[in-house]
Amino acid sequence: DLMRTMGEHSGNLHLFLTHAHWDHIQGFPFFVPAFVPSFSLDIYCSKDARDILSRQMSPPFFPVGLDAMGAKQQFHLLDGKGRVEVGEGCIRNIPLPHPQESTAFRVEERGVSLVFATDTEHNENGVNESLAELAQGTDVLIYDAQYTLEEYEKKRGWGHSTFTEAVRLAQTAGAKQLILYSHDPTHDDETLLEIEKAAQKIFPNTVAARDGMEISL
Repeated sequence: DLMRTMGEHSGNLHLFLTHAHWDHIQGFPFFVPAFVPSFSLDIYCSKDARDILSRQMSPPFFPVGLDAMGAKQQFHLLDGKGRVEVGEGCIRNIPLPHPQESTAFRVEERGVSLVFATDTEHNENGVNESLAELAQGTDVLIYDAQYTLEEYEKKRGWGHSTFTEAVRLAQTAGAKQLILYSHDPTHDDETLLEIEKAAQKIFPNTVAARDGMEISL
């Protein structure tokens, strides 16, 4: 869509990376606008994103390096509890408990907000208070709900959470809508529908994320 509509926008793109695990960065070398000189990329991460993406695009993993991308690139190091102003929007971030740490983002613009919190493991002693504060009153909370309760007992410390903790966080934060995210690769559509229904019994305005889903605020 960015390529199709490139004549209708500035071409200034802002990319926020939650963390550097392979499943979250492997698409970057195939991001077409990054190769187009009329685009500019501002890339934000709590880690050295330039080094991370450069190493990913180096032999023997990829045929061309980061310098083959024609778009102007600027890299920004997030400080853990900062905020970034982009146009009329404000993006706040906090660290999340995950192997090598992840980052949660709250995006606010024109009176609406969305919180994106994955990959993260819940606090066994209660709700993650920092995350509940970040998500306070948000219109949409997108949260890591990878495991069932039974699966989580075998995956403690792997850095992911459950739909029950997603619901608890949404209730504590007073979120208006909950989106269950980071589905386990072993879960088929039937399993996800069962998880969605179970969550809806506790927090009715819950939806399991789907391919192609669009959220209007």
